[in-house]
Amino acid sequence: MVNAAYARNAYTQTKVTTAYNPVELVIMLYDGAIDFLDKAATAINMREVPIKIKYIDKAIAIIEELLNALNLEVGGEIALNLQNLYLHMMRELVLANAKNDGNKIKHVTNLLKELREAWVQIKGTV
Repeated sequence: MVNAAYARNAYTQTKVTTAYNPVELVIMLYDGAIDFLDKAATAINMREVPIKIKYIDKAIAIIEELLNALNLEVGGEIALNLQNLYLHMMRELVLANAKNDGNKIKHVTNLLKELREAWVQIKGTV
């Protein structure tokens, strides 16, 4: 199992370092957060608290990176709206974690999927 995890991490690292376009990196971050939230929701259903915490923490870390990458001076109103949305997502995930609330996780997952789709459309234009 360790070899599979190592191979997966190596593949992901290679994928990230060879991405040509920052938009592709953003899409990959959304994919990661969505995947972690799916795992967290499953952990809630299975009553696996440590696993739930682990995956919610990972999703929050990704959203925090997206938040930190925003340039409010250059991005203007769009960046400000994304900032508010990312902060909302992080608050919702903290509450989801505290209350074992799968609906809040689903809400954040849906927001991330909508944003991901928008970035995929942007990627098609650059």
